[in-house]
Amino acid sequence: MTAKFILGLDYELFFGEKTGSAEHCLIRPVDALLAVLDRYGVKLSLFVDAGFLLRLRREAQRHAGLGREYERIARQLRELKALGHDVQLHIHPHWEDCSFDGGKWRIDTARYRLQDFSDAEIGRIVNEYKAELMEHVGDTVFAYRAGGWCIQPFDRLAPALRAAGIWLDSTLYQNGISRDTLRWFDFRGMPAKPVWRFSQDPLVEDAAGDFVEVPISAVAVMPMFFWKMALQKKLGGAAHRSFGDGAAMQADRGYYLRLLLSPSSSVVSIDGSKAALLESAYRRRRDGTGERIFNVIGHPKSLTPHSVRELDRFLARHRELESITFQDLKY
Repeated sequence: MTAKFILGLDYELFFGEKTGSAEHCLIRPVDALLAVLDRYGVKLSLFVDAGFLLRLRREAQRHAGLGREYERIARQLRELKALGHDVQLHIHPHWEDCSFDGGKWRIDTARYRLQDFSDAEIGRIVNEYKAELMEHVGDTVFAYRAGGWCIQPFDRLAPALRAAGIWLDSTLYQNGISRDTLRWFDFRGMPAKPVWRFSQDPLVEDAAGDFVEVPISAVAVMPMFFWKMALQKKLGGAAHRSFGDGAAMQADRGYYLRLLLSPSSSVVSIDGSKAALLESAYRRRRDGTGERIFNVIGHPKSLTPHSVRELDRFLARHRELESITFQDLKY
């Protein structure tokens, strides 16, 4: 049976002290990836951090360079849309509290989750961010991915998403959990299915629900993998160096210790060394009927020459994959 393949990228900067630039975190890695995808007819689904675009537009009134950066991103999004790629909504609301000092972004992640805002603010953010994307790609925005996987509690978000015409989510992954107080989520107990409907809680299937969940594919990872990944990053040279020129926001120490000492669940990803897991994850991805949706995530900022080559090899081996975007899903 033909496997449906979704490649969804979170199109965003880094969120630590060093955010990196749009040129190196977004534009160049997407162009490098397209050079591979075009050979196989694979289309991207971009979850665009629209809050960053809005902040760029507003700060451009004082900093002309940011205006040029905004136009460069907008041009890439329009070009991708014209080529049949998909652009959907990704929300990192901390951009509401960030500013540009003339040389760098001043990042404030105290309100990292959308649920950290009032109901009225959530409604405004969802509407403004979706409107920003629609200005570039038209009225085809209906899917959502929560920033940092922080979709819980969903009942705080449901009214705003419903009112904005957002009805599809792709945030969950099997056995995903984060105990970080800033970026908490817990997906244990979610349905073991490739697609389901829900209403107020994405972990609870509801055949009459207004929303559809298309979870990101997941893979079990042993601690040795993360030890090897750390070693490759340190000693692997240019092949394992990210395209992005920023640095990740650090989680609490316990998060890294758990990865290095205990088995965990990870999204199936084309980021860095994780791309080596594509093959094993694909072979295990089945639902109860034998139909497969292989929903893979990535971040342009975290791609490396190695991970792009791994994806190239994977696609060459699996010509049976049917590339789809969220626009192709009818529920």
